[in-house]
Amino acid sequence: MRSASYTIYKLRTAKPIWLKIENCEKKMVFIALIVALLQAASTEGSNQEPSLDDVPLSIYVDASKEIDYFISLAKSIDEKQRILEEALARLSAEVKATEERWNERLSAEVKETQRLNESVSAEVKATEERWNERMSAVVKATEERWNERLSAEVKETQWLIESKIFRMSVAVKATEERWNKRLSAEVKATEERWTEKMSILENKFKNLSNQLTKSPDIATLHKRPAELACEKITSKLQSIGVTSITDVAVHLGAFTEGGFKLWELCYFALIDTRFVLTAADCLSSHNVTTLELNLYIVLKKVKAIHIHPEFSINPALNNIGLIEMNSEVEYTFDLYPACMYTSAFNPKSGLMERGTKVQIVADSECLNKHTTQLLPNQMCVKSLTHNCRQKGEPIFVLNEETFSKHQLVGIIGKRSCIDEPYVITNVFAYLDFIESIVWPKKEN
Repeated sequence: MRSASYTIYKLRTAKPIWLKIENCEKKMVFIALIVALLQAASTEGSNQEPSLDDVPLSIYVDASKEIDYFISLAKSIDEKQRILEEALARLSAEVKATEERWNERLSAEVKETQRLNESVSAEVKATEERWNERMSAVVKATEERWNERLSAEVKETQWLIESKIFRMSVAVKATEERWNKRLSAEVKATEERWTEKMSILENKFKNLSNQLTKSPDIATLHKRPAELACEKITSKLQSIGVTSITDVAVHLGAFTEGGFKLWELCYFALIDTRFVLTAADCLSSHNVTTLELNLYIVLKKVKAIHIHPEFSINPALNNIGLIEMNSEVEYTFDLYPACMYTSAFNPKSGLMERGTKVQIVADSECLNKHTTQLLPNQMCVKSLTHNCRQKGEPIFVLNEETFSKHQLVGIIGKRSCIDEPYVITNVFAYLDFIESIVWPKKEN
């Protein structure tokens, strides 16, 4: 059994449950029990023997006396409780009033703080706007200064660059002029040297020819068939009484194919009483049946066509061919063959094309126009007057030293009406081919 002191301790430390008892009598009984327990505890404190812990506790209470006592005690307790409740009520009222005052004060302070915050925000905003305006003005002024400075530097740099470019262009132009003068002088000197050498070679060749012509047999033996044929042409013209020849190429003619004239496409040159010379391109692309000579008055039937064995259209190589007529052409004042140009050196002047003057120009003027490279059997020429050129049309040289002025130098390989240099085929490179067909050795 637990000790009374422990019980009292528990009652002291326990929650005041008597406050929860509503009936007054029940409260009194409960208080009496507490007093009895207190007395027992005091007795136990005066007689502290260890053997009493296990002895049951007996409480003797005088109910009549104790009840009065407890009733007065209860009333006193109720009075104190009322006093306490009133005190608590007053305290609660003061706390509430204090809370309200503090709430009002805090509210006022919060409002004041908000007002201050708003004022500070307005000042901060105004300050920020002023600083932003000031910074914008500073930035704008700085940017304008830097732009002006950069613009000035750019202009100065541009001026320096333009000055350098101008100086360089002047230097380049001066250098170009010096080199052009130097090259022109060198080219001119080279041309003069080659002209002198060619003149010397031509004089030597003429001297050698004159020496050979002293003996008729030797002269005939060393002459080409084309040269002998030219002598026959001159002799024949003299025999029929032709004493002067105009610059008009009277040995020029055109083709017909099935009765239609092809003079707008192809021309030819009469080189013998039975042969005409033309471009192989005309012969390979048309079925030539009839030749028209002497302004298309004399008609001759075609007997055979001879195209150079190494002729090709693309690329255009060896573009030359012969037409053999079925009968000979009669010599007249306005119709006779032309001689062949038999010199290895190109004529310096006197070239003609249907009454139009032609001159030989540098090969470079024909490059990238009709071809990328001129062959040794080709020449670049230019007409001095504008006219259209036909395929197979002959180019002559007027040689004052021979009676037969017209000597065939080349033929045109491509039709054109553009006023620019053009390529012709040099017939001297094909004299062997021409002589083997027109003047074979067995007939010499």
